[in-house]
Amino acid sequence: MVSLLELSITKQLRDYLLFVEMEVKAGEILVMAGKNGSGKTTTLNLIAGLMSPADGHIQLSGTVLFDRERSLDLPVEERRIGYIFQNAVVFPYLSVFDNVAYGLRARGFDRNKTRKKVDTLMNALHIDQLKGLNAGQLSGGQKQLVIFARALAIDPALLLLDEPFRALDRDAQEWVNSSIYEEVRSRKIPCIIVTHNREEVQMPDVRLCLIDQGRIIEAEHSSPGTLIKAN
Repeated sequence: MVSLLELSITKQLRDYLLFVEMEVKAGEILVMAGKNGSGKTTTLNLIAGLMSPADGHIQLSGTVLFDRERSLDLPVEERRIGYIFQNAVVFPYLSVFDNVAYGLRARGFDRNKTRKKVDTLMNALHIDQLKGLNAGQLSGGQKQLVIFARALAIDPALLLLDEPFRALDRDAQEWVNSSIYEEVRSRKIPCIIVTHNREEVQMPDVRLCLIDQGRIIEAEHSSPGTLIKAN
């Protein structure tokens, strides 16, 4: 089934009522930008199941993740979501290979299939030459790609990335940008990238939405087109 994310959710926060409606298609990258406290990370947490909306619904690839009317709220581990947190880290004393394989092993995946899957993924991300190194020895950009590979290894139906380019230099940002774009498009999964600085996301053909006080205030496509003001 082709991955598609659809949601319409509300959540009362301390200073405002968050209300977000969106649809993210297969292979599409949605960049959600806004200042600190605007509701970006909270939205990701609601989608991932780390928090529960007050009302609304969330559906992914035909599976209902949350529906208040039906009293349905799937646990995190059943949502098939790859979530890279803002403070995500590698396991520094494990090898790069073991970092990428971590999620598969935790799920009891077959050893030979795990090795083949991880090797294929590391080749695709051009980090195969690092697989024997301890992850703590890597540069910032290399660590971010290992974290990204770890999220992809479990074949998520959706990717959520919270500030994935923070603290990376320009060269590393370009490398990680390119890798994320290529993998999301080739795997045909929806992806949401949260950032406070939209200039960090240098990818063609993405959608941008600006969020403030829990509301999407405007949305536009990176290709030439008409700016769409949200209601």
